[in-house]
Amino acid sequence: MSAAVIAGAAVSSVRVDAPQRMPPLREELILHPGPRAPGGAPTWTLLDPSSNRFFRIGWPELEMLARWDRGTPDGIAAAVSAETTLRVSPPQVEAFARFLWTQGLLQAFGDGALGRLKAHAAAAKPPFLTRLLHTYLSFRIPLVRPDGFLRATMPLVSLIYTRLFLALTVLAALVGGALVLRQWDAFLGTFPHFFTLEGAVLAGLVLGGAKLAHELGHAYTARRFGCRVPSMGIVFLVLWPVPYTDVTDAWRLVSRSQRLAIGAAGMAAELVLAAYATLAWSFLPDGPLRSAAFLLAGSTWLLTLAVNLNPLMRFDGYFLLSDWLDVPNLQDRAFALARWRLRETLFGLGEVPPEALPARKRRIMLAYAYATWLYRFFLFLGIALLVYHLFFKLLGLFLMMVEIGWFILRPIQKELKAWAERRARFRPNRRLAVTVAAALTAVGLLLVPWRGTVSAPAVLRAEQQASIFVPKGARLVEVGAVSGGAVEAGRVLFRFDSPDLAHDRAQAERKAEVARWRTEVQSLDRTLLERTQAGWRELEAAQAEARGLAEEEAKLTVTAPFAGVVQDVADPLSPGEWLPEGMKLATVVSPQAPLIEAYVAEEDLARVPVGAPGAFLADAGEDRWIPARVVAIAATSSRTLPEPAVASVYGGAVPTRITRGEVLVPETPVYRILLRPEGVAVTPGRVTRGMVRMDGAAESVVARLWRIAVGVVLRESGW
Repeated sequence: MSAAVIAGAAVSSVRVDAPQRMPPLREELILHPGPRAPGGAPTWTLLDPSSNRFFRIGWPELEMLARWDRGTPDGIAAAVSAETTLRVSPPQVEAFARFLWTQGLLQAFGDGALGRLKAHAAAAKPPFLTRLLHTYLSFRIPLVRPDGFLRATMPLVSLIYTRLFLALTVLAALVGGALVLRQWDAFLGTFPHFFTLEGAVLAGLVLGGAKLAHELGHAYTARRFGCRVPSMGIVFLVLWPVPYTDVTDAWRLVSRSQRLAIGAAGMAAELVLAAYATLAWSFLPDGPLRSAAFLLAGSTWLLTLAVNLNPLMRFDGYFLLSDWLDVPNLQDRAFALARWRLRETLFGLGEVPPEALPARKRRIMLAYAYATWLYRFFLFLGIALLVYHLFFKLLGLFLMMVEIGWFILRPIQKELKAWAERRARFRPNRRLAVTVAAALTAVGLLLVPWRGTVSAPAVLRAEQQASIFVPKGARLVEVGAVSGGAVEAGRVLFRFDSPDLAHDRAQAERKAEVARWRTEVQSLDRTLLERTQAGWRELEAAQAEARGLAEEEAKLTVTAPFAGVVQDVADPLSPGEWLPEGMKLATVVSPQAPLIEAYVAEEDLARVPVGAPGAFLADAGEDRWIPARVVAIAATSSRTLPEPAVASVYGGAVPTRITRGEVLVPETPVYRILLRPEGVAVTPGRVTRGMVRMDGAAESVVARLWRIAVGVVLRESGW
């Protein structure tokens, strides 16, 4: 297993010409024995203490390093071939020298040493904007250097690593789980205590303590196996703080079981806390301590298993999988292998794999790479949307574009660039022909304007209809509406009375009468003449109050607003019962003509002109499209949704929320379009929900996406 392969694909992309006489190795480099390779061959781990980086090398590289003082590629290759059973060529030595140089493991000497060091530093230092972007996406803040503390306190925690402690922990988990199951409802009832300020502070302290125990688990286990822990601190991933412990020194361990133990120690520490917290919850009284035990017992299990065990991100699960497979730099090597497989599948280039692997391990690494790509695509897309909503709109839009560009589009662009670099090696074959045909088809589907139909949620209803509601909380006196019955305009449908309203009206009328009498008396008394104007104002106010209450009382008699048919009468309704204000009583429908009311998304509005033909299909009923034609288009978007049938909260297709005033508000801009059915003379008995399709201007997928993107930018930026 060569060092160039282990180091990853970045090494092969940097070309540094090996000098005629090899630069000497840096004197502070340390060589440790490494674990056995999968085939049983020995390996060694080369440590760079200045950067705390480790490089796994094989037998050929070790023999080259042992004879590096021979000075030239020819001398080193000849010495290795003569003194061992290996056959090493000068180009192999030059390739290894390039690897050592790019990783900064060689000394610089000679006339051009300073220039080469500057060039190397310039190549390693990204541009300012790239550094700024990296800082936003991820930056690390070391807080402590815990190695001395860990060494001093190691005897105090040695009991944790005994079989006795393991047995006690398993027993605590079993007993605690059994007790919690017997009080499951009470256990879940602890959760609402965290919806207070005190509960939120407590939750933060408890979760912070659990994460500290997690990191200390890594640190103490690494220290137990003789590894150095140079730092502990916080790493910010897209401005989200995550604790970390630097246990890079674990790569020099020969034992894979020890490396696995270090990787699993953090989760084990949290599970130990969860086990004892589960047991403690059953014995603690209600209060902060019991709430803390609940949080440790509940969230720790979930977070540990669902997050830390996830191997598709660089959490504990990833390093456990890497150690279990014995594949250092698992992601880089799996991604390189997956890119090679993708190119071979698409183009049949006949390139050799990035590294020789057993068939089973190759399949596992390919499956891991594809699963990680798919997972990261949706994860980073979700993070981009989250960032967009967390910041003010213009900054959120910019950061969302950065997230999508860096994590999703940039890897795609790099792979397309790699394809372009290999275009001279393309040879006619069946795979290339299939790939070209599929690419042309995809481009055609994206660029050719073939989408001419606009679909929108809609309802088929009467052109004139009105919903009847209880005007005010009152007592029902008379029901004159019958479902399906015809009514004339002004006919009484429902009659209510309200003793409170009648009493208030009578009081207002008496108050007005007293005020009227007082003004008449004041005009007869010379001493009261100066109060006449105030008396008249009081009389006018009393009369206005009486008229208002009389109008309110008149509304208790509900009449038909126009001639039509009564539908959807609330049932049962009995005279004498009290009904709340706003309750729907019935719907009056005019049988004159039907109408289709559709709600079109903003991005499709410009494609539908007045007069465009369309068709309506009901969600339920006969499978028959009703032809129609667009007769009117709203000039502005609908701030509220007057038709509940199309609202998502009632099973419709328009995303909607309900405000405090029970008003339906669309989540996205929608425009109301009216269509006149053709060949339908009978108005439906009730509102019929369905879908309408309208013939609009043809548009390509790319043009649609571009128009949506531009619209979002203009809307969110305030231009």
